[in-house]
Amino acid sequence: MVASKKPTEVRIAGGKLPPIPLPTNCPGCGVGLDHEELRRHTYVCECGHHFRLGGDAWIALIADRGSWKERYGDVRSHDLLNWKVPKPYQETLEQLRDEGLNEAVRTGTCTLGGRAVWLAVFDFRFVGGTLSIVAGERLARGMEQAAASGLPYVLVSASGGARMQEGVLALMQMAKVNAAVGRLDAARVPFFSVLTDPTFGGTAASLALLADINIAEPGAAIGFTGPRVIKQATYADLPAGFQSADFQLARGQVDMVVARPELRRLLAHLLEIYP
Repeated sequence: MVASKKPTEVRIAGGKLPPIPLPTNCPGCGVGLDHEELRRHTYVCECGHHFRLGGDAWIALIADRGSWKERYGDVRSHDLLNWKVPKPYQETLEQLRDEGLNEAVRTGTCTLGGRAVWLAVFDFRFVGGTLSIVAGERLARGMEQAAASGLPYVLVSASGGARMQEGVLALMQMAKVNAAVGRLDAARVPFFSVLTDPTFGGTAASLALLADINIAEPGAAIGFTGPRVIKQATYADLPAGFQSADFQLARGQVDMVVARPELRRLLAHLLEIYP
């Protein structure tokens, strides 16, 4: 299924999206941008180019207005390995927190189209949306609570993979969140995953592609690592666009490619038809 690419106004009762940094011209078509007009159309250009959103914008888009309740926001990252390259990790964390960013993953409860759900959103602005100890803990806790309460779980991914500054401790989060996905499945709780640009590394290799329904945004890059690294490792000629959302759809890796203005309505519909 490929949804219409033509931008339309947000449907149902989502909140107003916050302003985001934008270029002067659209990188897709080169047309000058009217920031407020683009904001009203969920930051999707008329040409179909989807601008990247931060976690706060995704929450505003998906959650019914006034329904979001953040959970586990007090669980914070620390520099356990005394990482110094290319800059001290603790300094990076403090700088991002000063900018108002909490972590690469925010999780909580809300309603979507009037139905209670657990919602988790990645934020690429926080160390490339990397899967960290705290991100994995927040995701696992939310999934466990969703499984216990029977509430559907909605995930929005935008990630560069596991966080190198936390070493093997970050890689271990892949196993932890996958175990939590298994608990959702055992409890027969619906799990919907939205893959945005980009979704790579350990996030793509774990929970992002394990949902009951995997939904990709048009133009999203999805894969494990970049084409250059894959070619160096395999010595193979790679198909053109093999990490694009459309390529993944054609080969069954994702179930739908859905334009952002239609996403809330689709998710609300899925919640209606799933038990």
